[in-house]
Amino acid sequence: MYRLEKKGVYTVLLSIIAVLSLALAVLIIFLFISYPNMKNQKATVVSTEISDRYVADDELAEFKLFGGEEKVFALKDEPDRPDSIALVSISIKCDVGEKRKNEERINNLISLYKSELEQAVGDYFANITYTEAKAPEFRSKAREELMEIFNNILNENKQAKQKIIYKVMLNILPQ
Repeated sequence: MYRLEKKGVYTVLLSIIAVLSLALAVLIIFLFISYPNMKNQKATVVSTEISDRYVADDELAEFKLFGGEEKVFALKDEPDRPDSIALVSISIKCDVGEKRKNEERINNLISLYKSELEQAVGDYFANITYTEAKAPEFRSKAREELMEIFNNILNENKQAKQKIIYKVMLNILPQ
């Protein structure tokens, strides 16, 4: 009887080893088959740079922030100008693709993020003083910085980042 119990234990142990070996073989086969796909996914996730392309004039669409009207922003306080403001109007030109095939998608994207884009403008000017805003080189610097900020906002939830906004038109009147 003791021998019979020993054979039962060995049979159970051999069965467990056989099942685990089979599971290990299936796992190894799965890894070899799916490894190239995983390698490609890692490559796209790691890419954080925004891709750029040449965009012709007829592939650009213009969007006006703040309904196309001038908006008043409070500037950062200075000792000699504590309550300075700036009148600002901004419009952006976006890449809608060859033959304007992405125009609807870009319209939806701008509509979705419009409040965040407008808020970013307010935040930007809240950190600028009257003296900085009056400087002649400020407008070009502000255009470049706002374009980068806007593209980062529009690419926030995307793996493959692309340059969407190619031009920012900025009119500013510090007062």
